[in-house]
Amino acid sequence: MPRPLLRAAAAALALAAPALARGDVTRAQVLDAIRVFEANAVAGASSRSPGEANAAVARASNLILRFAVESADVVVDLGPDAVPWCDLKKGLPPNPTAGQRGLLLAAYVSGCVSAQLQSGRQDPGPLEGWLAMLRVYRAMRATEGASIPEVEELLARQVNGSLGAYASDAHRRSLEHLRGRYGAPQAPQP
Repeated sequence: MPRPLLRAAAAALALAAPALARGDVTRAQVLDAIRVFEANAVAGASSRSPGEANAAVARASNLILRFAVESADVVVDLGPDAVPWCDLKKGLPPNPTAGQRGLLLAAYVSGCVSAQLQSGRQDPGPLEGWLAMLRVYRAMRATEGASIPEVEELLARQVNGSLGAYASDAHRRSLEHLRGRYGAPQAPQP
């Protein structure tokens, strides 16, 4: 399976994950899927059997995305401040990088889910997702010459050491947008 087709499949899975749900995804299943995703997403373009790597990434992406949507153990920010390379309200942009953006979205969700499961606490901050996404992006850049302006900006911030502060600011902006739209969270009733 060519790498562009993998990215298109990842994008489709990202948007269709709730509809494909069959049974609950367990913590053990998602951790295994994250390992498979990480091992194959970067290596897919350079492996001797890219078709197998692409199929493994597609299966792993589906499980990770289902877990992120269904599990109360994790919360993933998919707003425009957290995933500036994808506008989820409009869908993935109809351009040559749409498949790449979808694969990067799957990598971001994988990184967010992995970090939260390892820490044992929910954290909607985008930093860990960005770090996972940037690992995949670097490989895409090296093997395919990928260039996505929004991701290039995040990469530049990582290089200059300001990514962590920018992630904190993006998280704050996301919360402000949510409060502006839905109001402040209410205290639980006793």
